[in-house]
Amino acid sequence: MARKAGQGTLTLHSPESKLELAGIKRLRPMSGPLDELTKTTVLHDLTGTSVGRFFIRKRIGAGGMGQVYRADDNTLKREVAIKRMAPKFQFDERDRKRFLKEAQRASSLNHPNIAAAYDVLEHNGEILLVMEYVEGVTLRERMMAPFSIEQFVDIATQCLDGLGAAHERHIVHGDIKPENIMLTPASRVKILDFGVAKHFPTSGPTEPTESLTSMTASLRGTPSYMAPEVLKQRVYDGRADLFSLGVVFYELLGGKHPFQADSFADTIAQVLHAEPTPLHEAKREVPVSLSVIVDKMLMKDPGARYASAGAVVTDLRVPHVAIDLGTVPVAPQIEKQARRGNTIKLALGLLVASALLMGPWPVRRFLQSALEKIWRPTPTLPAAQVLAVLPFSSPGGDTKLHALGKGLVESVAAKLGGLSEDRSLEVIPARSMQEKGTTSLADARQQFGANLGLAITLQQLGDFIRVSYSLLDAKSSRAMGGDSITVPATDVFAVEDRIAEGAVRVLHLNLRPDEQSALKLHGTSQAAAYGDYLQARGYLLDYSKPENLENAILMAQEALKHDPNFGTARAALGEAYWRKYWLTKAKEWVAPAREECDEAVKLGNAGAAGHICLGLVKDGTGKYEEAAAEYQRAVELDPTNENAYIGFALALEHQGTISKAEEAYRQAIDAHPLSWVSYNSIGTFYYRQSEYTKALTMFQKVTELAPEGFAGFVNLGATYNNTGRYMEAIEPLERSIMIRPTYAAYSNLGTAYFGLREYTKAATSFEQAVNLSPQQYVTWGNLGNAKYYAGARNEAMAAFRRATELAGEELRVNPHDPPVLGDLATYYSMLGNTELALSNLNKALQAKRNNKELLFNAAEVYNQLGETGLALEWLNKAVHSGYSVDKFRDAPEFDNLTNNPRYRDLVNKP
Repeated sequence: MARKAGQGTLTLHSPESKLELAGIKRLRPMSGPLDELTKTTVLHDLTGTSVGRFFIRKRIGAGGMGQVYRADDNTLKREVAIKRMAPKFQFDERDRKRFLKEAQRASSLNHPNIAAAYDVLEHNGEILLVMEYVEGVTLRERMMAPFSIEQFVDIATQCLDGLGAAHERHIVHGDIKPENIMLTPASRVKILDFGVAKHFPTSGPTEPTESLTSMTASLRGTPSYMAPEVLKQRVYDGRADLFSLGVVFYELLGGKHPFQADSFADTIAQVLHAEPTPLHEAKREVPVSLSVIVDKMLMKDPGARYASAGAVVTDLRVPHVAIDLGTVPVAPQIEKQARRGNTIKLALGLLVASALLMGPWPVRRFLQSALEKIWRPTPTLPAAQVLAVLPFSSPGGDTKLHALGKGLVESVAAKLGGLSEDRSLEVIPARSMQEKGTTSLADARQQFGANLGLAITLQQLGDFIRVSYSLLDAKSSRAMGGDSITVPATDVFAVEDRIAEGAVRVLHLNLRPDEQSALKLHGTSQAAAYGDYLQARGYLLDYSKPENLENAILMAQEALKHDPNFGTARAALGEAYWRKYWLTKAKEWVAPAREECDEAVKLGNAGAAGHICLGLVKDGTGKYEEAAAEYQRAVELDPTNENAYIGFALALEHQGTISKAEEAYRQAIDAHPLSWVSYNSIGTFYYRQSEYTKALTMFQKVTELAPEGFAGFVNLGATYNNTGRYMEAIEPLERSIMIRPTYAAYSNLGTAYFGLREYTKAATSFEQAVNLSPQQYVTWGNLGNAKYYAGARNEAMAAFRRATELAGEELRVNPHDPPVLGDLATYYSMLGNTELALSNLNKALQAKRNNKELLFNAAEVYNQLGETGLALEWLNKAVHSGYSVDKFRDAPEFDNLTNNPRYRDLVNKP
């Protein structure tokens, strides 16, 4: 019989990231957790293909609603953006028709502040939206740079003008958030995604039924930005957009989300029931007049909000106090000037006292605000510092500068992280922030427990680059120190050194001479080589995009042209090649990845990065002992590198030295007690050892450290599945999907329904998983299992055949991978191929004879092949080796043994 379908362990790899760790390269065939889970696997790429008259140039984004591509309209000779809707919006025919109708209605909008929806297409059974292509940055990115009241009012007015035009046509956007508002280089606001908007009811009597249906059928927005009436799935109109925009305005002005709480569920509860802190109290620099406007937009009752966008604009046009609301760098000489500053404060206080007592109200309010700002003390550094290095963003559209900035930020974070040994300092790299979708310091405080943030911005000024950095207090978002410098654009060494030295200074770190020297090491004497390398690292931060991988390979190669002996550039190139294999499963990328990583180590100047790179490839190709040696060397070279610790632990686990592996995982936690990554790693380790109580403890710790992250909830659900607690698994899995839809969550949700014998629901979930991850063989095997027991045998056999094809491709890279061999045996038994089933099973057992998962594999295979006696023998061996009876007691695979006395004795054992 077929095994219980589920989701397995996924480990993403990177030689330098704390979130992408060398180790298991693919999914386990049982229901299982996500290991260092940081991103969603996506649909196959459309880049380079043609859809009707459109040629797809490259993918430029992806999210819960789908993928976005940049394309050429060959008929009208213009660039467009094409949105490919996510699979979860492709299945229900009624939902498809309603969506097409609303998208066609939205295409009639024509306003300068709305990114136009040109057309909606159906191609190969998929929905594609053709939209205006907009150059610029999102409002989320713009938040990172300083702005004034005048700039805010301009941005806000344009947002409201665009929404007002849509509302006049009875179209509500439904997903207003900073990521869906773009600013062009000319400071023009463009609201994105009106192609997924909905029609709201008019006051006429003819359309209430249609409106109720269309407005309450599903939640397609971002819950933390939704109006209460939307979350309650009641009929809503344009005032819901005004609530969402009020949340955005609050973030822009106040520096944090007005309803942010310690968990996703608590945040939604805050939206529904709690009144936010008045904006002028949350940030005293904000004029009361603006605070009143935003507070009114955030009223729970739609009737208490502004009736229209135009009404908000009217109030916005009233003059407001002109101050700077941005992150203003503080001069590093603050301490030297403290005494003189106190004298100035005293003088100013005496000067304005009479004005506060006798002046007119507007003057009194302004002076009171100014005096509060002057007297408010600068926050002090916490004793235990958890520093979030914020993801790089630039207000311009220069892609090269953006890649350089991202690489620069990652490099600075790595150098600061190297100073954490023997100090109460934990550095959260920018990559960790980006991969979890964390863009603000407020989010980092909630997800990582950060109490400090380091924000870095770059601005190109001809042949120079202006660099600004600020150390921020996470609680108040106030600047605690920083500086701005201008250096030649070609001198990237100076850029990085000045930022790193400045960060050390504002953090009050006293460095040893060797640490001071390490801070200035770059691995090359060629500035051009280093600049290209930083760009390569910047592109590798998001290697899920094929175009980023191509750019990373190109820039690493350019760096090596300038300096062939640049070891860390070789390591970056090796990683990029391996990512290419990981993304495409094309075997030809394995050899060049191995060669570049090996050369990086031979050069002797790549440090830990070279050994992590080589360990990554060796572990991924089944050379576990050699991989462990590489990771161990990396730990010796860099005792602060969490990546190296966990890579070492995984390699030991793959070797079968379980006690040593557990010790290595514990060492990672000891070195990084505030990092959820290490807890998640040991949680998945315990999961694989069937120590589910310990695993649950670790995953619960993950959700405490990262309450807005989806990985911990996926892993909790997976662990509940493997103890037979299927009903308990559903809630955390659905919660994970609400945060971010992933194939892992859908596959585990399918496993829960499978365990409850709701096979049709299970098949639907597995179809979602397959569409999100079509290259993972396990998802196809899962789908085959569900279809088989749902009675769709032909569809099941097709899914099993696809699973064998994909599993076979993995064996070409690592032909001795026991779990893959065991899965193949199961799939071939379902297909009725006895010879291949037993052949693969024997190979798996020879490689790892006492593994309880493989023993259970053998029981499944023999039972499916009709060998009941052998099936019971192997099942008995599996149970005595530690395989949980709860995982198969109610499984349909063994329904034929229900009345067998030996089977009943086995499943009823305590």
